[in-house]
Amino acid sequence: MSEKEKIEIREKLDKALKESFFKMIDLKKKLGQTVIIADGNGMPIEVSAEEAERIARTQE
Repeated sequence: MSEKEKIEIREKLDKALKESFFKMIDLKKKLGQTVIIADGNGMPIEVSAEEAERIARTQE
C-alpha cells in the first residue's frame, strides 16, 4: 500500500468518524440528552448536547 493510499484511507476514516459523531450529537439534542466530555485536565464533565456540538464545531 502506497503512502498516498494510506493518507486517503485516513481521510475517509476521519470524515466518517466526524459524520457519525455529529449524527449522534444531533440525536441527543432531539432527545434532550447530555454528553460526557473531558475538561482540560481530563476529568469528565456533563454538558448539554447543544454545548457539546458548539465545542466540537470550534475545534474543527
